[in-house]
Amino acid sequence: MKYIQIDAIVNLSSGLSIPAGSICVVAEGYADVKSQKDGFIPSQVSTLVYANSEAFLSGKQNVVGIADFNPVFSTLQLSVTDYETQTAEELLINAVYDELNLVYPNEVEIKSI
Repeated sequence: MKYIQIDAIVNLSSGLSIPAGSICVVAEGYADVKSQKDGFIPSQVSTLVYANSEAFLSGKQNVVGIADFNPVFSTLQLSVTDYETQTAEELLINAVYDELNLVYPNEVEIKSI
């Protein structure tokens, strides 16, 4: 299973923050294939954020109230080519990676459990 590690501090809406090393895992994805236009498919990917990989693996509760980004990426545009050639895991994790890289430039990385 792949996840995205955030190597930057993540700010919470409570004013607290999570130290570098938090992870973002894909919970579910939705692609509105019938609405594709100009080579792109409108999509949404819901994610869960954990303080670190150990918190995820041990079954701890995910972190809520993220201020830096919405863990539900609801305005994604997946390329039709990627949709047709990549596995679901690759497609969704790459889409979220691209969005998080905009928030934390060069401070996110895809890893495997």
